[in-house]
Amino acid sequence: MLSAVACGPVDPEPVRAGARSESRPTPGPPDSGAASTSPDTPVDPLGSWTPAPLDWAPCAELRRGECATLNVPLDWSEPGTSTIDLALGRLPATGERIGSLVINPGGPGGSGLRYLGFEPYGPQISSRFDVVSWDPRGVGASGGLRCNAAVPELLAADPDPDDDAELDALRDAADAVARDCERIEGDVLAHLGTVQVALDLEAIRRAIGDEPLNYHGFSYGTLIGQEYLDRFPDRVRAMVLDGVVDPSLGFEDFLLGQTTAFDDAFRRDADRCRAAPGECGVADLLDAYDRVAERVEVSPLPADGGEVGPGELAIAAIQTSYGSEGWRTLGPALAMALGGDGGALRQLADTYFDFGGYASYAAVVCTDSAPPRGVDAFRDFADRARERSSRFGATVANELLPCATWAAPPSGSPRAITAPDAPPVLVVGNTGDAATPYENAVVVAERLESGVLVTVEEEGHTAYGANRCASELIDTYLLTLAVPGADPRCA
Repeated sequence: MLSAVACGPVDPEPVRAGARSESRPTPGPPDSGAASTSPDTPVDPLGSWTPAPLDWAPCAELRRGECATLNVPLDWSEPGTSTIDLALGRLPATGERIGSLVINPGGPGGSGLRYLGFEPYGPQISSRFDVVSWDPRGVGASGGLRCNAAVPELLAADPDPDDDAELDALRDAADAVARDCERIEGDVLAHLGTVQVALDLEAIRRAIGDEPLNYHGFSYGTLIGQEYLDRFPDRVRAMVLDGVVDPSLGFEDFLLGQTTAFDDAFRRDADRCRAAPGECGVADLLDAYDRVAERVEVSPLPADGGEVGPGELAIAAIQTSYGSEGWRTLGPALAMALGGDGGALRQLADTYFDFGGYASYAAVVCTDSAPPRGVDAFRDFADRARERSSRFGATVANELLPCATWAAPPSGSPRAITAPDAPPVLVVGNTGDAATPYENAVVVAERLESGVLVTVEEEGHTAYGANRCASELIDTYLLTLAVPGADPRCA
């Protein structure tokens, strides 16, 4: 189940497990961007590491593309010990090549290979760039975490318990997920955070030819991009941050802000539904939701593929906020539920649950910044989220209850990133984005010394491919480096 930082469309089907090994990377001299002996030159975070040549070959994941494997240190602070294989894919440019465009679809937990398979760019970009993506460490074909056996019980538990029995069931399920991941993946859990992923991005840049980086990050991918900017601002040609995460927000602040945004989006959808009940399927979206909520608290609704309880209902509503007209989907699903059929709600919830592996998601979110530790502290946090939204707050918080007892300690901390030596960075935010609220884009664009804000007056999560104005601005920037002189406020 993924909500804390979600992304654009990704095929939910599982991918093969990657390999981790005890081996030593090939030693060699640093590239032209690495540290020199001058005391004024910053130390290169990758040290003397150099990539082995990439062996690109046709692969089943990509119809017209190629795949390769890049072996990198599991812990970049100790590059001579364990390693992990990163699964890369590329769609070669079909015309006169500018360079490579590396993309990340978000998550955490989203497969870049699957996203690349959708060929997300039109001919204007795909003719000029090799479009490259990868499964981040711990995801999919890059050593995807194997500790998901206890996750279904967590997802089936009531995320907003109203008695001791439901609370105990939720806590036991969350603790089981944390214990399984410690037992099965304890050697890697501490090395999956975004800082390590950003260093992997630099390794990918070097492996594909040491060209200046062109990068397009969606949602969680914007956090990877900012961590990269913080360390390698002079190695960037162009960077687009679309659906922005603010790195200065910690675990609690981000989720509390997201809770408010989900609630606001739901109320805006209710207004649209009220104005067009014939298209919505119900006369009052809020009332219909609350009536279904009362019903599933007593007994789950039957549905193909499972049941619909309180958790599935809340996730179905959250899922529809990722699109621009979710009320047109949620309203009819609630109407069916009021008639006793939970099938449509279950389909919405399954779409959300199946985005990627839950463990791969939690492993990043639980360690990128400090979560509340211990079940009592986490319950206090869930109570504060519930105050923000009685419908969604507890669900957003308790989705991550395994973080309360997660084995790996925090590997990062909230901080402002300014990247003073970076070229212009396009920072794109939808005004109605609930997953990554618009305010994040405003703050990040102001804070980055070269940030250029593009406001998109749209509902839904991320802009590229959904808003023509924003898509054209992004294409133009990637091709020519031209940025708007003022916020264009795409309608």
